[in-house]
This record gives sequence, C-alpha cells and structure tokens, in this order.
Amino acid sequence: MFSVQHIIWVIISVVMIVCGLVVMKKRKASLKDVLTACCIICVLSEVTKILSCIEMVPSSDGSVIYPYLQMQHLPLHLCSIQLFTIFYCRFGKGTIADSKVKQFLLSFMYPTCTLGALFAIALPSIFDTTITVSQAFTHPIAYQLFIYHSCLLALGLYIPMSGEVRFSWSTYRNTMAALSVLVIFSIYMNSIMASPTYVNGKLISVDHVTNFFFLYRTPIGIALNTKLAWIIYLVILVAMAYSLIALMYLPLRKKAIWKR
Repeated sequence: MFSVQHIIWVIISVVMIVCGLVVMKKRKASLKDVLTACCIICVLSEVTKILSCIEMVPSSDGSVIYPYLQMQHLPLHLCSIQLFTIFYCRFGKGTIADSKVKQFLLSFMYPTCTLGALFAIALPSIFDTTITVSQAFTHPIAYQLFIYHSCLLALGLYIPMSGEVRFSWSTYRNTMAALSVLVIFSIYMNSIMASPTYVNGKLISVDHVTNFFFLYRTPIGIALNTKLAWIIYLVILVAMAYSLIALMYLPLRKKAIWKR
C-alpha cells in the first residue's frame, strides 16, 4: 500500500476518471449510454477476474481436478454488488425517469460507488491477498481492480451531474437503510463462507474468512483481537459511512435535482 507502483496506479486512475467525466459532460451523455459503457466494462472486469484468479485444485483423494474460484472473489463486496445494480438500471423495466426502483438504485449508487471505489483505489486489498506489489503491472487482476473502480467512481460522480436522478433527505435515509441491511447480510455471509474447526463440539479456530465489506479485518492492518475491539471498529465504520454519505448529499441541496 502506497508503494511506488500503487501511487502510479492512483495517478492512472485519476486520469481515467477525469477524462471519463470530461467526455461524458462534453457530450452530455445520458445515463443510459453511460450505463451501457459500464456494463461492457463490468463484463470484461468479471471475465478478467475469473480467468486470472480461478485455480485448478485436486479433490481430497487426488482423483479429480476442479476449477475453483476462492470465495473472496465472489461479487459480494460493496463495489462488486454494483455489477447487479448497473445491469438492472440499464436493462430493467421502465425508464430511469419513470422507474422508482431505478431512481432509488441510482441514488444509492451515487455515494456508494463513489466512496467505495475511492477507498478501493486508495487501499487496494489485492496487494495483501492476491498478488504482490511487484506484480502491480504484470498481473491482470491489478488492471481489473483499478479500471473497474475508476469506472465506478466516474459513474458515481456523473449520476448527479446527469440531472436524471432526484435526491432528497428521504433518499439519504433509504440509502442508509439499504446499506445497513447489506452490512448485516455481509456479517452472515462472512461467517457462512468461513471454514470453522471444531474439536469435541467446541469452536477452536476459523480460517479463510472472506471479509466482505471489510467487516472482519481492517484494510490498514490493525488487529481486532477482542470482541470489544471489533465492536469499536464496527461503530467507527458505521459512523464514517453515515457521515461521509451525508456530506455527499449536502452539496446537492442547492441543485435543481434536489426534491423540496
């Protein structure tokens, strides 16, 4: 993290985001067209991730070899679930202007795509879990991470710029409610997908925790060795989410897209 390679990728990401926003603004691109481009990037991103990370693993008796994608690569992180929201907003029933579901999803995507992608670019977990820093420009997963999250950040910023989505404080409330549900869901999924070890019916250890939403391990390496430490960390995460998302809505209050 914050190695020379990482800093170069941050600079490249900033250039991609700025250029994307300039082009979209100059052409007055509709959200439909932007979402179409995002869908293409999403497909390429997932194909790259699957082909880069899938492993050929033998069965326990060694008789069969199976292709296997480790569970931390499943699209259940805050940024990766945007795959589904992007595709629904592009191809789901109804127009963006008329569909309440699309209006809600896009208002949810504005802060979550922007902040989630920002933190993913600033604190890329792949250098701790998937590749080494020396592979930053030789492994496809690095390109996948930075290009995909640059796409999300540009999309998130362009949603209010497009003028096609209406915002209000009820939008903020609904966004936080949806995010809270996802956090609870992620706690369940992290536990379901972990590999527990029991001895005489007693839980001894847990391995291969997926860490969706960074709920079980901090992205900056701070150890959470007690339940109290984890609860404090969880409270800090929730407080940051509520505060940062509220700050993102504040500048919109004076815009025509704000419902009064």
